[in-house]
Amino acid sequence: MAVLNSNPEILLRKRKNADRKRLEKQEQIRDKIAAAKKLKLQQKKKKFIRAETLLSNQKSNEIERKRIKNISKKLKKLNETESISEGGGKVKDQGDYKLLFLIRIPNHTKGLKIPKKAFQVLQVLKLTESNTGVFIKANSSTIKLLGLIAPYVIIGQPSILSIRKLFQKRARFKTIEQDEETKEDVEKVVKLDNNKVVEDKFEDDGMICIEDLIHEIVTMGPNFLKITGWLEPFKLNQPVHGWGPQAKLARLIYDNDHKVSISLAQDYKLQEVEDIDLVIDQQN
Repeated sequence: MAVLNSNPEILLRKRKNADRKRLEKQEQIRDKIAAAKKLKLQQKKKKFIRAETLLSNQKSNEIERKRIKNISKKLKKLNETESISEGGGKVKDQGDYKLLFLIRIPNHTKGLKIPKKAFQVLQVLKLTESNTGVFIKANSSTIKLLGLIAPYVIIGQPSILSIRKLFQKRARFKTIEQDEETKEDVEKVVKLDNNKVVEDKFEDDGMICIEDLIHEIVTMGPNFLKITGWLEPFKLNQPVHGWGPQAKLARLIYDNDHKVSISLAQDYKLQEVEDIDLVIDQQN
């Protein structure tokens, strides 16, 4: 005996039309996004650039290349001197380590192309995007090396309160999840808000909750590099005052009041922010 379809014909037709309209709408949205990207790229190619801007960008890039070259020479000489003083052996540790928080800021000059050596350091630290931050364990030799990226970051020693706030609001990690539509494994960035994830990842290292991760970061324990490598950079908000003209003017006034005479040859020392906690609060 044949089983009749319990759904009325009109209902089946409506469902079929709804599915067709949904697919058509998705296709229209994809086409619209693709067209917008294409238009943006065309506008960027046709954008008029003044000769003064091109000259300024060229000059900025030339100065930055000289700065990187001079820093590299200085570091090479220091390493050679230290090797000779130690009888030809390499110095592994120079002073005690301290916990620092690095925040990537936008380029100080528009059109500036970051030199290869500086960009490689930023890639290693996972600071390729503006307004992202990472924890590092640094000593005197590490800080000298960070002089390569001095114009692109601000740095300071965070308090335990700021570290806890960053973990509560901004901690993220990568995970592999299955896409519902394609049924393929996709890598996604997920917020860290579950102690079970920490227990599954670091149970063998004796850490079972987010507070254990914070303690390991603060004390710079043996699993420091493992935790920082697993975590994604802390994605911060734009500062309240932004990086615009007013904020830039305030920084220029401050720099003028606290002016220190430097030269390209010696400009390799990284300047630390006295109150990094205030910066974190403004962007957290």
